[in-house]
Amino acid sequence: MAGETTYEGAEHGADAAAHAGDGAHAADAAHGAIGGEHGAAAAFPPFDASLFASQLIWFAITFVALYLIVSRFILPKVSTVLAQRAATLKGDLDAAAAQSTAAEDARAAMEKAKAKARAEARALIDAARADMTAKLTAEQEQAETRLAARIEAEEAKVNAARAKALADVPGMAETLARDIADRLAPARA
Repeated sequence: MAGETTYEGAEHGADAAAHAGDGAHAADAAHGAIGGEHGAAAAFPPFDASLFASQLIWFAITFVALYLIVSRFILPKVSTVLAQRAATLKGDLDAAAAQSTAAEDARAAMEKAKAKARAEARALIDAARADMTAKLTAEQEQAETRLAARIEAEEAKVNAARAKALADVPGMAETLARDIADRLAPARA
């Protein structure tokens, strides 16, 4: 394909020389077009030593232009974005730290409230237990007092009945002795 492009270039060079009207020029033009392919090739422009000075000047101009564009327009935008990002990250970290501290404080307050509630519940249970124990003790004492009074009343009745029975024993014994004697005496008679 490179051969075709060179050949086409040679034809164009030959046509241009023919239009110039000069046969010698046409031969030189054709020879120059074909000479690029076969003869001593012209040097690649970036490596051509005669063009170094202009290339260095354009390099310096391009470098300065790119430096100014980057330093004036691109870097400020990048640094602004980085600063905003850093500020956002710092704000988010500060907010997270504040929320973490608030959560820790809330947890500590909850633990204190929980401990206080347990202590109050324990105190209520102990007070209720003491109250119930006192009521039970008082009721037990009242029941014992009532039982003791009933026992005394019943013992008094029993003692009264015993005393009455003991008081009746001599009379009964005498009556019984007479009845026995009366039964035995008619048998003797």
